[in-house]
Amino acid sequence: MSEIKLISENKINIGTNSKILLRKFTRPSTLISLGLLFLIIFCALFASILAPTNPYDLKVVSILDSRLSPGDKMLNGTVAWLGTDGAGRDVLSAIIFGLRTSLVVAISSAVIALIVGLFVGLIAGFYGGKIDAFLMRIVDIQLSFPAILVALVLLALLGKGIDKVIIALAIVQWAIYARTVRAAAIVERNKEYIQAASCLGLSNSLIIWKHLLPNSISPLIVLATLQTAHSISIEATLSFLGVGVPITEPSLGSLISNGFDFILSGAYWITFFPGLMLLATVAAINIFGDQLRIILNPRVNR
Repeated sequence: MSEIKLISENKINIGTNSKILLRKFTRPSTLISLGLLFLIIFCALFASILAPTNPYDLKVVSILDSRLSPGDKMLNGTVAWLGTDGAGRDVLSAIIFGLRTSLVVAISSAVIALIVGLFVGLIAGFYGGKIDAFLMRIVDIQLSFPAILVALVLLALLGKGIDKVIIALAIVQWAIYARTVRAAAIVERNKEYIQAASCLGLSNSLIIWKHLLPNSISPLIVLATLQTAHSISIEATLSFLGVGVPITEPSLGSLISNGFDFILSGAYWITFFPGLMLLATVAAINIFGDQLRIILNPRVNR
């Protein structure tokens, strides 16, 4: 009888948790940010198909189309819905192609930083002592400098290129992941299942990767989402300053930089629309990351 009662209570708890989780997922802010994020990723993946023209194909671009207002027609008959820039490139097409570059750089750097930070954080949190102290001092030194300053110095040494920007952003971010994972690993290390695994004679590497890692990775999901938005902002800043991706590879930051000189001449659209897309992308990722934190937090039952 007690077993039947226990099973029914578990079913009730599962049903209640499912309803709470569904209610969190169907929040308007979650749905809007998720929909906008899906649209942005879709446009980035199919940029070559969705873009009206290839803004970096010299056979298509004409200097005679430079600084056309939004809605004007280009020489080839294509409507420039968001206008053209100083080189005659369609701003809408340039934004779609630039969005793809920005997302590739941000996601790639976030993945590399996550892997490095995960390894360092798990080692420091599990072993503690001198190993923890040594690794965390390196993390403290890394975090004591502004991220944009470190990225500028690294790119000055490495040079221009998408791969260089990815490396620089990964170096800037790994310490944040390491500290987060370390904190989670320290909490999990003192729990009974880790002590039971040690008593069974399992090796430290097996305990770390099979038991400690799965239970320490939850906060990383939210952090990785937020850091991706941060990477897009840093990449845009670096490209705006002229030390990011090369001019042959469009990004939102370089597009904003290209139109900066035309703001006072009245051609506001060259900078305004890429800046608006950058704002929408970062806001969508941040809002979704914040909602994801609420969804994954079992203590928040709102």
